[in-house]
Amino acid sequence: MPDLIEFINRMPKVELHLHLEGSIRPVTALELFYRQNPGAPHIDYSELSKLYRFDSLGEFVNGMQRITNNIQSLEDLQRITAELLESLCKQNVHYVEFDCAVQKYLDIGFPLDVIIDSIYTVVKNFQMQNRIVANLNINLLRGHGPEKAERLVQQIIALNHPFIRGIGLSGDEAAVQQKEFTLAFQIAREAGLHRTAHAGESMGAQSIWDAIHYLQVERIDHGTRASEDDQLMDYLALYKIPLTQCLTSNVRLKVVDSYEQHPFQQFLQRGICVTLNTDDPHVFDITLTGEYQVAAMTFNLTALELRQIVLNSIRASFMSDEEKNHMQRMIAVEIDALLSHIGREKTALA
Repeated sequence: MPDLIEFINRMPKVELHLHLEGSIRPVTALELFYRQNPGAPHIDYSELSKLYRFDSLGEFVNGMQRITNNIQSLEDLQRITAELLESLCKQNVHYVEFDCAVQKYLDIGFPLDVIIDSIYTVVKNFQMQNRIVANLNINLLRGHGPEKAERLVQQIIALNHPFIRGIGLSGDEAAVQQKEFTLAFQIAREAGLHRTAHAGESMGAQSIWDAIHYLQVERIDHGTRASEDDQLMDYLALYKIPLTQCLTSNVRLKVVDSYEQHPFQQFLQRGICVTLNTDDPHVFDITLTGEYQVAAMTFNLTALELRQIVLNSIRASFMSDEEKNHMQRMIAVEIDALLSHIGREKTALA
């Protein structure tokens, strides 16, 4: 296991299910709170951490609103983006697709092109100085309703920004059914935007079927409760529909009772294209490196299985086929060289 942990620490990684607003460092959250609430009583870290404790997805959504309501400027977005990319670079993440709930900032009064360019400026600077590639998916929130989602998709299409690869749908599945967003996703599909949706998190397997049939998504965010339906698992494997799994998020939000009861290994063994991700890293106090370590220890995964999960993430990404092929070759070579190097180190020590 020490050799495997060392391998995980050093191996190149890919992250596909990551919310920008869920990446706010606690110290940053406090600073934003005090700026928006001058003269407010002192809040220490332990009190702030209470906002990061949830017993249900509904509580999580409400808690996140309280935290993210203090994001009021483009500089705030840039700071959060820079802090996120800094953390990812330290973990040797070579590719990331993160999402941003831009409707909030549109409602404040910022134009879409200004919002996207503000984030993209930070990304370009990091890409010039670090070995990381980042793309953006726009997060449509169920709570905003289907009409607002449709208008936002139209704006995204009109902007035609190369940084934006697709759209996603998140929020409480129980609040608004998947089919309500059929038109928004149809508009996106016809314009060539990639599509994903949270499903099978708070709701059961039918939510995943609905995301596939009504929204025609290319991948499923979470999809944890697909384990309740054998036919669905066979379908996901047959049609290579990826699941962006987030183990710690699922445990913290009580989608599953424990890591050991998570169906991740079952999905992997059935040939489903599963990936590992953090969802909201600072909210759930997890890193992508940590998520790989949890998976390895919980499910007794081998280095080759971890390699497969990383390569799954590349296939599940919204990169072009050419970009995927290049990234897959590069990462496969790097992982294989790392495995060989660690093996030589172990032999030398013996």
